[in-house]
Amino acid sequence: MENKIEDSSSGPQFGMENQGGWGKRFREWLNRYGSSVILPVVALLILAGGIYLYANQKSEPAIIQEEVNQEEVVDLEEEFTSKEIEVIIPESRKESGSVIEKAVRGDSVTRLSRRALKSYTENNSENLTNEHKIYIEDYLKDQVGSRPLEVGEEITFSEDLIKEAIDASLELSPEQLKNLEKYSALVVSW
Repeated sequence: MENKIEDSSSGPQFGMENQGGWGKRFREWLNRYGSSVILPVVALLILAGGIYLYANQKSEPAIIQEEVNQEEVVDLEEEFTSKEIEVIIPESRKESGSVIEKAVRGDSVTRLSRRALKSYTENNSENLTNEHKIYIEDYLKDQVGSRPLEVGEEITFSEDLIKEAIDASLELSPEQLKNLEKYSALVVSW
């Protein structure tokens, strides 16, 4: 006799011997296709989501920065339209035996000394080389004192001090003048 389980339903039944519930069938399907289909699809979805978030995150701060810059531009425009802009023109003034120089942005005591010498030599003809001028402006700077200048600050150079510097420069030896050549080559304007 054969060991058969007989079913009360009549007729043939094919493939019913491995029947289980949905949980069992899903688990079997996952075991069969999980590593070859499911994991790559999940990995692609995570990668695509990361790229999307990165792209959106990168573009949003640029928009915020642009809005901030527009607000700053408006603030700066209001600031400049509400304030009067003071323009300081470097000019030499001569008063009672002195040359007065006014500092503009970027000026130093040496530059003011250079302008004072130029102003002085316009009225007093002196035969000076560029090396003499380098010595004179350095001499004037040392006598007046080198320090940071504020825009609009005035420094007074007495004509006697300028004449003293010119006389001292004319007493330089040819070797000393040759040594000053490397510095005079750096000065653009006289």
